[in-house]
Amino acid sequence: MPTYRLDLAYDGWGFAGYAVQPGQRTVQGELEQALTRVLGPLRTSVAGRTDAGVHAAGQVVSFERTEPVDNISRLHRALNAILKPEIVVRQLGEAPAGFNARFSAVARTYRYFVLNRTVAEPLLRHTSWHVSQPLRLEAMEEAAGLLVGEHDFASFCRARIGRSSARQVAEAGWQRLDDHLLWFGIKADSFCHQMVRSLVAALVQVGKGQLDPEELAGILAARERRAATGVAPARGLILWRVHYPDRIDEVPAEPIQSLFPQFLREGFDA
Repeated sequence: MPTYRLDLAYDGWGFAGYAVQPGQRTVQGELEQALTRVLGPLRTSVAGRTDAGVHAAGQVVSFERTEPVDNISRLHRALNAILKPEIVVRQLGEAPAGFNARFSAVARTYRYFVLNRTVAEPLLRHTSWHVSQPLRLEAMEEAAGLLVGEHDFASFCRARIGRSSARQVAEAGWQRLDDHLLWFGIKADSFCHQMVRSLVAALVQVGKGQLDPEELAGILAARERRAATGVAPARGLILWRVHYPDRIDEVPAEPIQSLFPQFLREGFDA
């Protein structure tokens, strides 16, 4: 059975998350309806199930068919015509035998964007968290470094009975895009529910001076959900990229500039 891979980007603001939910508008629901309309009924597998309001620049979906797709280019155009503008298929093609968007992935990268200035920006309200209090970026960066390695992130995850909260974090850190726009990037083998948003909330507390980096280390070591407080808003979070073994080509996410246009990132003195 031939397997196909779709690389997706979507604005999650108007969806109740990625996964199908009865009576709710979801990314998976819209995608599978479009695929069914063109190809007939089929089931898909996804690399990461994003929550309500969370976006994706590099989501990956796969599906199998008993018969090959006659014209992949035509299918690609048809899907984008149906799904745009909230969902876009960046690339579509046949995948290697045995490929599965979820189980073939070796890591995922998320980015979280924070607009740090006195005045909010309406044009960034769906893709960033506005924090008006000045943030200490060096302290946030120090605290983020404590997350790298293998840890039990139970303090930063919504508990799920029978599921481990141990994760291997390969990279974690903050970068400044300009005087007011920051982003936190984290790469791990996988993520438990609300892990990234809970970490961002704690790191912003460090930036505000409400926590020291050493205190964040203590929260991590506690392995108790009640040890951490707060969850950052979904709107600032983007599934940036899904990583696969070298033999499987990756589709690069769009550059940051395409998400935050130049005219929004310059000329603000607020």
